[in-house]
Order: sequence, then structure tokens, then C-alpha cells
Amino acid sequence: MEKLIKNNSISIIYFSGSTCGACDVIKEKVLHVIRDYKEIRFLEINALEHRELAAQNDIFSLPILILFINKKETLRVGRHFDILEFKNLIDRYYNLIYR
Repeated sequence: MEKLIKNNSISIIYFSGSTCGACDVIKEKVLHVIRDYKEIRFLEINALEHRELAAQNDIFSLPILILFINKKETLRVGRHFDILEFKNLIDRYYNLIYR
């Protein structure tokens, strides 16, 4: 996780769980949004299997998506977030960094 964040300008860490139905649905929507942004890196972490890592990152519910821009946490959202707003945010940062 740290290596991914350190080595990429835009990265998304997605904490999910194997018993979380919403996690799969939201993950597919996020992957659909970022598919055209070749420089964005995505990492899914099963918080149930990696409890210590989840605790270190203050993960108390699932799913949690954390967006890092230039190694800094820029956005943290849970199960209830606006996917269009997320796409607009991604587009804005991507265009600032890569265009």
C-alpha cells in the first residue's frame, strides 16, 4: 500500500470485505469510472483479512475508498457517496497532473 502511494501521483486504496455485498457493487462502479485514466492505480484490501492494516488506517466500516493525490489523502468516502461527484473530482485532478 505504501509503495503504491509513494510511487504514483494518483492512487486509490479500497478497503472492502469478503462478506460485504455493497463493496463489490461500489468497486465495479469505481473501476468503471477510472478505466480511462491510465495513470491511476487501484488497490483493493480486504479489511477482514488485514485487520491491523485497516486499524492503522482508521477503517471502521466497509467499504472505504481513500484517494491519494501526490502521496496525500485527498478524499475518504464510504458506502454513501456520489459517483458522479467522484468522477468529476478524479477528472479535475487527473487533468491538473497529466495534461
